[in-house]
Amino acid sequence: MSAEAQQAQAANLPRADGTNSMRKRLARGGSISFLINSAGMGLSMLMQVALARMLGAEGYGLFAFVTTITTFVVFPAKLGFDTTIVRMAAAYRAKGEWALLTGLLRRGNQFGLALSSAAAVIGIAVVLVQSGGEMSERTVTYAAGFATVPLLTLATLRQSALQALKDVLFAQMPEKIIRPILTIGSLAAAASLGWKADAGTAMLSFAVSVILSYVIGAVVLRKRLLPHTSGLAPRYETKGWLRISTSLMINAGMYLVLGQLNVLMMGVMIDETSTGIFSAAVRLASLVSFMFTAINMTASPLVSETYARGDMKGLQRVCETSGRAGFLFAAVVFAGLAIGGRWVLGFFGPAFHDAYVPLLILAAGQLYSSFCGQNGTVATMTGRTSSLTKVLIAAAIVNALLNAALIPTMGMVGGAIAASLSVAMWNTAMVVIVKRQLGIQTMAWPVRSRKD
Repeated sequence: MSAEAQQAQAANLPRADGTNSMRKRLARGGSISFLINSAGMGLSMLMQVALARMLGAEGYGLFAFVTTITTFVVFPAKLGFDTTIVRMAAAYRAKGEWALLTGLLRRGNQFGLALSSAAAVIGIAVVLVQSGGEMSERTVTYAAGFATVPLLTLATLRQSALQALKDVLFAQMPEKIIRPILTIGSLAAAASLGWKADAGTAMLSFAVSVILSYVIGAVVLRKRLLPHTSGLAPRYETKGWLRISTSLMINAGMYLVLGQLNVLMMGVMIDETSTGIFSAAVRLASLVSFMFTAINMTASPLVSETYARGDMKGLQRVCETSGRAGFLFAAVVFAGLAIGGRWVLGFFGPAFHDAYVPLLILAAGQLYSSFCGQNGTVATMTGRTSSLTKVLIAAAIVNALLNAALIPTMGMVGGAIAASLSVAMWNTAMVVIVKRQLGIQTMAWPVRSRKD
C-alpha cells in the first residue's frame, strides 16, 4: 500500500481509488471503448451486409467459413500471450518495470510470428496441393485467408499491449474502424477495376486491410512505449510467461470453441451457405454483449491492479459498476433484436430471414452472460485460471456434443441452442466459483446472503 493511501486511511478520508474514482475511470475508459466499439460494430455490420449483397449467400458463406477457420488457426499461434500481456503488462506498468514489459512484448511477438508463419505456410501448401494448382475462387479465398494469419496474430498481441497501457482508443481503432473501412474500400476499388466480386476478391481485400491496419497499430504502440523503454535492455522471464500463457491459451481455445465451433460445424455438417446465414445471426447476437466487451477493455487492467494491491472492495466495485452498465445495455439491445431482428436480417438478403429464431436464442445466451458479469475476467486476472479452465473445457465438450446432436436434425436452431446452453453453463459455474474463492460477486445485481 502506498504512503498516500495509508495516510488517507489513517485520516478516515476516501481512498484515491474509491467508488467515485473507480466509476470515473470505468466511465471514461468505457465511454471511449463504447464509442469505438459502436462505430466499429456499425462498420463491421456494414461490411458484412455489403459482402452478403455483393457475393450472395453462397459466396458470403464461403468467405465466412474461411474467416472462421482462420480464427481457429490464429488462436494457437498466439500461444496465450495476448491475455498474458494484458494481465502482466498492466502490473509491470503500474510498478514501473518497463524492462520486463519490453521483454514480454518482444518474446510474445517472437513466438507468435514463428508459429503463425508456420501455420500459414502449411495451410497455403495444403490448399495448393488439393486444388492441383488451379486458382479457383475457393483456392484464392483459402490461400488469402491463411496468408493473413501472421499479421492477425501480431495485431492481437499489439492490441493487448495497448489495452494494458490503457490506450483504449488505439487498442481498438485499427481493427474495429480502419480495417472495415479499408476492406470495403479495397473491394470497391477492385470492382471498379473490373475484378469479379466473389469470395476470393473479398478475402484479398480483407488481406490488404489487415496489412495496412497492422502497420498503423504497430506505429502507435512504438510511440507509446518509446518514452519509457528507450535505452532499456529487455528482461525476460520466458519460462514463467510460457507457464502462464499455456494455461491461458487453453482457456482462450475454450472461449473460441464456445463462440465459433457451431459456425464451423454448420459448414462441415450442412453446407457453407448455411454457415454464412448462421454467421450473420452470430454477429448480430454479439451486439447484445458488445457494451460489456467495450467496458471490459478498461475493466481488465483495473481488476489486475486492484487485486495486486489487495483491494478486494475496489475489485468488487469494478465488478458491480461494469456489470450493471453492461447488462442494462444488453437488455435494451436484446429487446431491439426481438422486435426488429427479422427486419435487420433482411439487409443481408432474403435468405437470411431464416436466421431470426437462431438469432433470438443466441441473443438470450448473450444477455444471460452479460448478467453474470466479469467472472471469467476476474478468474483470469487474479490467477484462478485452473478453475476457469476446468469449467470451460466441460462447457466446450457439452457444446460440441450438443452441436453434433442438434445441428443435423434442427440446423441453425440446434446450433444456437447448443451455443446458448453452454454459455449459460460456464457462466453460472464461474459466478459460484469466483464467489467461493475470492468472495467477489460478479453478477450485475448479486443475490447477497446474510453473511454478506
